[in-house]
Amino acid sequence: MEDISKYRKTKILVTMGPSIERDFSKISDIIDGVRFNMSHAPKAEILEFLEILNKKNISKLMDLKGNKIRIKEVNRDKLFENERVIFGKDIVPNYMPKCIEKGHRILINDGKVVLIVENIENDQIIAKVIVGGILIKNMGVNLPESCFPSTISKEDIENIKFAIENDFEYLALSFVRTKEEIENLKDVIRFYGGKCSVIAKIETKEGLKNISEILDVSDGVMIARGDLGVEIPIEYLPTIQKDIIKLANEKGKLVITATQMLDSMVNNPYPTRAEVTDIANAIFDGTDCLMLSNETTIGKYPIESVKTLDRVSRVSECDISKHRKEFHFEKKTVYAGIAYAVDALYRNLNPKIVITPTTSGKTPLRISKFRFNSPIIALAPTQIVFRKLRLIWGVIPHKIDEIGDVDEVLLISREIAKELVKSGIYIVTLGHPKGEKKTNVIKVENI
Repeated sequence: MEDISKYRKTKILVTMGPSIERDFSKISDIIDGVRFNMSHAPKAEILEFLEILNKKNISKLMDLKGNKIRIKEVNRDKLFENERVIFGKDIVPNYMPKCIEKGHRILINDGKVVLIVENIENDQIIAKVIVGGILIKNMGVNLPESCFPSTISKEDIENIKFAIENDFEYLALSFVRTKEEIENLKDVIRFYGGKCSVIAKIETKEGLKNISEILDVSDGVMIARGDLGVEIPIEYLPTIQKDIIKLANEKGKLVITATQMLDSMVNNPYPTRAEVTDIANAIFDGTDCLMLSNETTIGKYPIESVKTLDRVSRVSECDISKHRKEFHFEKKTVYAGIAYAVDALYRNLNPKIVITPTTSGKTPLRISKFRFNSPIIALAPTQIVFRKLRLIWGVIPHKIDEIGDVDEVLLISREIAKELVKSGIYIVTLGHPKGEKKTNVIKVENI
């Protein structure tokens, strides 16, 4: 195992696209995960990168389209204020919900172009342009006042099968509104024999309204600030981001903060002061992972963007305990109790490392919520769990053949501890008896 002092605790997830594809080898040892946006990523291109991603144990996240409306065809390249356009003729979307009504807003390209529905005739929507702008095929369309179907599309199902066949660790579902959508996705994954964890992307008002029950059935959450900032008044976004991070941590879920982390670096080699502060605040608030989108798909400076995120994260987390807030799990369970006990030992004994065997990744995830300065070494018996752990804050995954009985785990843990630290206390969590797949023992050891 490499020197643990080199490891960054905050994890970096990048979106694959033309910009980063050209120079992927330059950042493959820096990043922790790659996101494939299925609105843009052809499967043939994904297959080109799977070998290198698996070789380096980089976590793979497939972002499903979900019920996202996009412009399919455009017969106009620009809209002007006060003119009328016809959806289905001037602008052809991939679909429009039947519940759209007169007076509803239509927002294009993250709200940069704004229209109001004036009339609906023979399934054609006539809208007035309030704020004009450029139109390009595949631009996203938001309808803040309208409803959407909750079914998983045939295209999404084909992509889910592709993800399972190629051992993706995570599936993210766009525009989640209810817990039933997450449950439906998990049913599909189980039907095809997959082991993907499910990330709920929160980017609608309805999703915010149902956030607690959505998190209950999800494995993690992505705060998708682009579309969310269109659906709600933008001045509420910072508070909502903090609330989602807090709630997800209380429920013991993975948290990814996404969109415009370094948006200025799409066109500039340096970030703004505000962006650097935004990164640090997300880390202080308790995000596990930070994601880059346009910066690595269409940006001019993808390598510089990744390196900037790396540097800022390292400095921000340097002494995370200074910014640690009082933390409590929402539910009082044995598993939560184990994490509390590890935290109490950590505060009193200041161990050099925490070692935790895991078959699911849940124990190191719970322990990581307390934001130790010391690294958490997670012993994983399967490759998919190993790679899932790459996105959890402060966790360094370590592959083992299997999780044996208590004596075997203690022996393996001692060898790892000797390799990583010269002397001092370390903590080991254990499961007893063997095969129960639960953590119920804590052991304090000394080198």
